[in-house]
Amino acid sequence: MKDLINSSKAIAIISFAIGTILFVLQLYFRKSVVFIYPGIIFILIAVIINSILLIALVFSLIGYINQRLELLKTCGLVLLNIPIAILYFYILIETL
Repeated sequence: MKDLINSSKAIAIISFAIGTILFVLQLYFRKSVVFIYPGIIFILIAVIINSILLIALVFSLIGYINQRLELLKTCGLVLLNIPIAILYFYILIETL
């Protein structure tokens, strides 16, 4: 169970870091479309991986009552990437 929690946290943080790097690069190179396609591919991969981990965490909530708080915190961390991605998308649309 600890492996699922730790890997979910790590992947959520890595997804945030890569997304932020792609976001900043696109803001810096506004006229270039070089980072658009890698960004779209990254978003698709990140959504799939984070969704799988989130589903596993939710199912783990049912079976591991003693670790419920830690599992809920990890679910929150994984879900936190959604509003951040929406904010990044909004900023990019408004600045381009």
